[in-house]
Amino acid sequence: MPSNEEDPLENILHSLESMVPDLDSISTEVNRITESVDKHFKAVASTLLEYPVAASIRDTIQSSSWLYERPRPSPPPPQRILPVTHLDSARGWVSEHRAVTAAVVAFIGTGVYLILRQRRADRTKRRALRAKTGSRKEVVVLAGSLLSSLTKSLALDLERRGFIVYIPVTSLPEEHLVQSESRPDIRPLHLDVSSEVATANAIEKFTSYIKAPQYPLPHTPPHNLQLSSLVLLPSLEPSNAPIATLSVSTWSDTLNANVIAPFAIIKAFLPLLVSQKASLLALTPSIVPSLKAASHAPQSVITASFDAHIATLRKEISHKDLNIVQVKLGSFDLGTSKSTERQMVATANIARAEHPGWDTAARAKHLKEQLNKLRNDRVKGSSLRELHNTVFDCVARGRGKGGTVFVGRGAWTYDLVGKWLPGGVVGWMMGLKQGRRNDLRPTEGSQEWEKVEHV
Repeated sequence: MPSNEEDPLENILHSLESMVPDLDSISTEVNRITESVDKHFKAVASTLLEYPVAASIRDTIQSSSWLYERPRPSPPPPQRILPVTHLDSARGWVSEHRAVTAAVVAFIGTGVYLILRQRRADRTKRRALRAKTGSRKEVVVLAGSLLSSLTKSLALDLERRGFIVYIPVTSLPEEHLVQSESRPDIRPLHLDVSSEVATANAIEKFTSYIKAPQYPLPHTPPHNLQLSSLVLLPSLEPSNAPIATLSVSTWSDTLNANVIAPFAIIKAFLPLLVSQKASLLALTPSIVPSLKAASHAPQSVITASFDAHIATLRKEISHKDLNIVQVKLGSFDLGTSKSTERQMVATANIARAEHPGWDTAARAKHLKEQLNKLRNDRVKGSSLRELHNTVFDCVARGRGKGGTVFVGRGAWTYDLVGKWLPGGVVGWMMGLKQGRRNDLRPTEGSQEWEKVEHV
């Protein structure tokens, strides 16, 4: 009996033991299915995030009113927008316009550099070298018209800076005119360029004086003089008039005084300049010769002669240590006075006597144009200080060695215009400027000329 009772129980146990592997396989299968479902949902979720649909669904859920607050996702925090400052705006503009920014910076930087350099140059002390005893030792020969205000201004400035200035003269009245300045270091140098023998003798005496020992004070060591430069300054305002009214004698006098005489002075001083290692400065106008202005043929011819002569001389003595500098002058503020206008009127009266073929209206028109030019140009030029500093730098510091230096308002600009612009364009521009002036009627010209005669 007991054995029969145990049989059903054993059968049940055997049945349970046989079912255990089936349960293990079921749990394993369930785990696999759940993992597959989880991976599938993750893949679907990642796919939805790549498309705007996910954002749309999220926004829809957030704005839905039928959902409770708890299951609704919280909105993202608002982004903080900082206010844009002027500095940020400037940085953005600079980053977008780099080329324009670079050009503006270069332009402003160049301008500031030039201004600072000019101010520094103006503040620099310019003084000639002196001997150990304090006496003057550097000599400058200034060959220019004694009636020119530029010649007088340069002579006084060079003497003030410590040079001994010699001015060539050809007659006793000119010598008295130099001595009338009452400056012991502005001295006349008698030089008759019309005679080669007299010129050679004068240069020989001057050379002996330069090379001889100087005793400024008794019981002091001697010192030798040094020729620093020969400065040529031809007349900037020769007898200008229409070519048809210029006589042969006028041309002869003008060229002899402003071309032949300076060239003879250069020839006479050339050996001394080379031996003393001095410099040669030629100061010529730039504005009128560059434009080839009407009624200014003498000035244009004089300047062209100097340009050719200086260029040829440079090539001939290029192997020698001689600094030849051509200084082209612009417009300067010389000031005006009634005496200057009276001098111009006197010149015009002389022109009337020399050119009887010049009708009254033409003379009056030419004179009025010159007086108007004199009045209009009073305050338009550069300061004479620029000319003084430039001449000193060329004489004592070797500025512009073997080249051309421009000084004065309009010197470089008009030189560039005359070289590169066609003559028709230049004439048209000058015609526009002259067209602004009202021409005189013949009757007015006659009355004006009659007034001129009584000034």
